[in-house]
Amino acid sequence: MKKLKLFAVSALCALLLAGCQSNAPEISPETQTPGAAETIAPEPTATPVPAEKPTKAPTSTPGPSASKLKGYMNLVKNYNFKGYANPEVVEEPMKHAEELIASGIATQEDYDMALQAIKDAMGMLHDGSGFPAPEMLKKITEYPDAFTFFDGTPVNLPEDWAARKEELLNLYQYYMYGVKRDGTGETLSCEQTGNGATVTITNNGNTGSFSFTVSTPDPEKVPMPEKGWPVIIAMGWFFQVEYTNSRGYAVITYDYNKVAADNSSRTGAFYDVYPYGKDWTEQTGALAAWGWGASKIIDALEQELGAVYHIDPANTLLTGVSRCGKATAIAGVYDERIRISIPTCSGAGGMAMFRHTSEGDTYDLSAIGADAAYTFGQNEPLSSLQSGAEGHWFNDAFQKFNNVDAFPFDQHLLASMYAEENRYLFIISSYIYEDWTNPPAMWETYKEAKKIFTKLGYEDNILFHIHKEGHAVIDEDVEIFLDYADKYLYGKDVERDFSTVDDCLFEVE
Repeated sequence: MKKLKLFAVSALCALLLAGCQSNAPEISPETQTPGAAETIAPEPTATPVPAEKPTKAPTSTPGPSASKLKGYMNLVKNYNFKGYANPEVVEEPMKHAEELIASGIATQEDYDMALQAIKDAMGMLHDGSGFPAPEMLKKITEYPDAFTFFDGTPVNLPEDWAARKEELLNLYQYYMYGVKRDGTGETLSCEQTGNGATVTITNNGNTGSFSFTVSTPDPEKVPMPEKGWPVIIAMGWFFQVEYTNSRGYAVITYDYNKVAADNSSRTGAFYDVYPYGKDWTEQTGALAAWGWGASKIIDALEQELGAVYHIDPANTLLTGVSRCGKATAIAGVYDERIRISIPTCSGAGGMAMFRHTSEGDTYDLSAIGADAAYTFGQNEPLSSLQSGAEGHWFNDAFQKFNNVDAFPFDQHLLASMYAEENRYLFIISSYIYEDWTNPPAMWETYKEAKKIFTKLGYEDNILFHIHKEGHAVIDEDVEIFLDYADKYLYGKDVERDFSTVDDCLFEVE
């Protein structure tokens, strides 16, 4: 894996270096750190023996005590430093404290200063990310600004956008989805099997494999482009294979559960290759792992499989529904070879704004034959995403958030990373019976992201479509996004007016 290009967070790091705040858990002789040795009790002091006939209570000045220093040093010696990038910062103050105790001539002030020096060093420990721990993040109630760096520095366009985009990618990797596996060090082989293929990936001695199915158009009925068929990769099910083939697009489907099990076991082809570890650099959530599966299919197409099936991997679309919709949104950010990402009914953790809730909000949906006063029920909360049923979708850092306002991003910023030439984001949602996925929040993401795309000069590279009902990619969705692909991937003249596709009843005057 290529080493992440990490950004320094100057203001917060200054606090860390001052010992005011730290990613390292605070330890003290009074508070035992898990795995550390028992706290050393204070050294006993001698009980004075009274004089035979005291005429006055004796007074004495106690000598300097190193008990607190020794107790804290004992904890540090048994502390688990795995996961920290700079454990050496503790070595020098610990060595100085040991020499001080051995000297036998130290004053109480010497001991106290030595104790503070070790505490300060523990406060300087960091995990190498350049980012503060989730509990240290300042809450932001408004939507985070795309054009302000994490440290508050303004983003100057166009020259700073690449750096801001890289920073956003790092923020999402560290705080939410986990590490992007970009193929460094991997070897991939592919074996054609019936109407599909099996890919086997090896990296650092670890091997994993999974299979997928392929369906291609009939060249006698549909003219094939010079470089081969464009392809739609679908995570899980996709019901419009025959229609899609008739439009001149190949379809590949794969079982995302074989890539990464949809449970907390951290098993499947991805984790066979990249075991989930305790260090943040060893953690990739299941959503990103499922997207990695699509990337491996593209790898196979780029090698020899594309020629076998006459597929052009340079024109790849990716879609998925619900949890796979979340994974689709991430996959297109992690792998820029995906030309059009089509996250569908993805909800929280996908294309829904975390900071926009619609519970209790009422909309007039009579124009689509639904209620004139449709009131939204519960949206999926953060606690659900962190639960035992869904927590494996993300990395460990995500579990440490207790308020969405602490996120240094919101999902319009995830969408913004598609804003570049020849790349497109097509968001699909549904009006009714989708309260849990919070459709108004997905509309909100689109509106805010559209502003960013427009400012960057890519207004046409993002589109939103919302159908009446159905937690799925339905027929009308496919018709629209294939027209969109025909126009923007191949420059074809299409009859559809895309300026009305994003009309939405959530847009209230």
